[in-house]
Amino acid sequence: MSDQVLSALEHFLARWQRDGEASRGLPLCEWEADWRSPCQLGEPADGRVAWRPHHRPEPADFTAMAAALELTIHPGAIALFGHWFSRPIPCLFKGLRLELILPWNEADLDLLRENLIGHLLMLRKLKRAPSIFIATTRNEMTLISLDNESGQVWLEWLDSGRRLPLAPSLPTFLERLETLPQ
Repeated sequence: MSDQVLSALEHFLARWQRDGEASRGLPLCEWEADWRSPCQLGEPADGRVAWRPHHRPEPADFTAMAAALELTIHPGAIALFGHWFSRPIPCLFKGLRLELILPWNEADLDLLRENLIGHLLMLRKLKRAPSIFIATTRNEMTLISLDNESGQVWLEWLDSGRRLPLAPSLPTFLERLETLPQ
């Protein structure tokens, strides 16, 4: 499963870069001296810096997070979050605009882990099945999430717990993403 996720993610990121750079050049983001990333390219100009997704030399470790939750984290989520640094990636899934979540740097990965722990604890308290958010939508009460048990990808409403299936697996979801240049 992890290899399939990594392959689908690499193909999507390559498409996103190719399509975006062909139409607009390298994406730019605000430059923050205390929030650097290996994604950043060159020196900042006018308070902005060019960037590209960056493959991590070593995958991130989610063992402590899993132990703290007493939960086996779906290997697809570990593959998605553990191998790349990036800004959120704007894209479409069947016409739904979303932003695929990836950590920008090590500190952002720590924040992501904390947010995932909070999300999973909230679901546990509400007696809902564990899910791991992987993308945001324009509506702050809906997320794209990975079912931690089945590996299916869902559109999930946080306020009601309602879920709409989007894809049978994370690799299938990633393969069906359409690029939106930043």
